[in-house]
Amino acid sequence: MSLVTVRDHVYLVGHSSSGTPKVEDIVREDGAGPVDVDLLQALEVNALAPAAPHAVKHGTRLLELALVTSYLRTTTAGAFVLRADEFRSSARRIKSFVTEAVGLGMLTERVRNTEGISRFGPLYDFDALPATSAGRFARSGVRPDLLFALKGQWLAGEARGRTERRPVSVTKEPWDRLNALLPWAQAHGDHPLVMTWCYLAGTDVTVDVYRKAGSEQRLPLDFTGRRDGEAEAPAVGSPGDRRSGDGDTEYLFEQVLTTRARVEEQLYRSAPPTGIRAADRPLRGGWAPSDLLAGEPGALFLGVLERPVGPVEGLRTASALADRGTDRGSGLSVLVRERLVLAVAAGRTGQPWDLLGGQRSS
Repeated sequence: MSLVTVRDHVYLVGHSSSGTPKVEDIVREDGAGPVDVDLLQALEVNALAPAAPHAVKHGTRLLELALVTSYLRTTTAGAFVLRADEFRSSARRIKSFVTEAVGLGMLTERVRNTEGISRFGPLYDFDALPATSAGRFARSGVRPDLLFALKGQWLAGEARGRTERRPVSVTKEPWDRLNALLPWAQAHGDHPLVMTWCYLAGTDVTVDVYRKAGSEQRLPLDFTGRRDGEAEAPAVGSPGDRRSGDGDTEYLFEQVLTTRARVEEQLYRSAPPTGIRAADRPLRGGWAPSDLLAGEPGALFLGVLERPVGPVEGLRTASALADRGTDRGSGLSVLVRERLVLAVAAGRTGQPWDLLGGQRSS
């Protein structure tokens, strides 16, 4: 675990004379302070990002994740920080990629922390929507980045990132972004929405969280049990067969869910076999250095199971693998969620297959 500073805000919504929603006020709540974040939890959303219209490839995705981890480090005091010198010397496109990836990761971590791990289900990237569906889903306003599944209910999330020290007070940028997002939320039944702004610096990482005042309700869409077995595409009728409003919204959420399953399958098919079983399922995947810049010891694993596991079995499997790493004198952090397996072996180099239970098959 590493520490980031979190500052919580609530925003109040009013309407213009034309009925357009707008932010009337933003209030920073008391109690800002350090919060533990799990790097693997933050990497999950990036591991499952779609590459539509092309297929995701395991080798490419593994190196993308390794690039993100290479620009981050944890200080001796436990603070999560940016490698500022290396970052400043990088190309603008690389900076943008890393900043966006970390911003999305911090958004998922904050929702996970706020909602509680027991309520947190899969997350879905709006980029997963097919082009035709994305057009229908846009309606008005700016579409947010992610959907979070919370026990069959949904929360939309928007992530922004900046490589600068945190501002003392709320700046104009969060106001403007919320005002761009609110018409979308209103068009989808006042859809619950959370926004984070992540400020990356060489001394600390700060996450500003923005929630609508009194936003305790979630949009109820029940997909309970949809992922208990093999991924299955939902039945799709013509747009004319579906009612407007929430029916369209539910249909489009199903499209996001189905595409997540497709990304998992693409990763599995393109990943090398390991000869290892986890949760009584064949595991495919591979290792990469977790630090491509300074060369500090550490190995990052991206793996995919043949079939998804439930939340309890995923936690049990991750714990068993982490204990195995401890027994071998290595700090092994593991995440197992549905089909995805992520791990970081601190202090190890090369490809430490022994930590996962064997040697990779040829």
